[in-house]
Amino acid sequence: MFHVCSSNPFREKGFWFKGNLHTHTTNSDGALSPEQTIRLYKKNGYDFLSITDHEVVTGIKQLSEVFKDGFLLIPGAELAVGRSETQTRYHIVALNLEHMIETGDDPQTAIDNVKNEGGEALVAHPSWSALTTHDILKLKGYLGIEIFNSTCHFAVSKGYSTIHWDGLLNRNIAAYGFAVDDAHYHFNEHRPVDACYAWIHLKAPKLTLESVMESIRKGLFYSSNGPEIFDVNVTEESVTVKSSPAKAISFITKNGLGQRFTAMNKPMTEAKYLLRGNERYLRIEVEDGNGGTAWTNAIVFNRE
Repeated sequence: MFHVCSSNPFREKGFWFKGNLHTHTTNSDGALSPEQTIRLYKKNGYDFLSITDHEVVTGIKQLSEVFKDGFLLIPGAELAVGRSETQTRYHIVALNLEHMIETGDDPQTAIDNVKNEGGEALVAHPSWSALTTHDILKLKGYLGIEIFNSTCHFAVSKGYSTIHWDGLLNRNIAAYGFAVDDAHYHFNEHRPVDACYAWIHLKAPKLTLESVMESIRKGLFYSSNGPEIFDVNVTEESVTVKSSPAKAISFITKNGLGQRFTAMNKPMTEAKYLLRGNERYLRIEVEDGNGGTAWTNAIVFNRE
């Protein structure tokens, strides 16, 4: 017997909203002004955006008045603090942060103080930051990690950090996985633009700061840079996912378990994994034919 300890957004009431939680503007090292950045994301079908400039909180009250018709802004900042095992900096994305805080040049202090202000913290781009799983294991109180980062992917091919995610999940640390842009609007002849490429799809009752932040805290979202996930159904015997056309669907858990389904003749839109009985967590990846991936948060089982 078991029961599921994690939330399933596909079984919650509410509406789906699309958003990016890591964005830069001319207030730090982005190429577009806050107003231009908001217009860009709104034009591309996003419903909410967090502006997370480096070491500064971009004021959103005036911007919110300008873009108040069906678009939500979340205040935030990106904090570079501390040193990893290899002497690189931790980068912490602070969400729902209305003013700068003291960090003590320490990632745990930064996370603690973000939470003390009513915000939430994400560990940014672990692969790009050269963080090890052991570096992240030193931290507590953060919501999750960036498992995909558009800027890091297009710039230096270090955008994927799912190996860090599995390292945490295998140790029973139920961290969420976030796909983000880290948008700077940088591009050239061999580098696509790093904006409006990745997102989270979030289920919430309404598009307000309080409602969206509560859904983020509960993990009521999936991440993507391409495919859509339409449903995840969990029973005592199996986990089934339905999605947009995919070339592969993977059910990922501890070694020796899990399964990958590959489309052989035509794209697939559904796959079912039969539970073996000793999975502690299970997450799903959906890959499309254009190189995109969608990720569910981990389904966490409490087995008796």
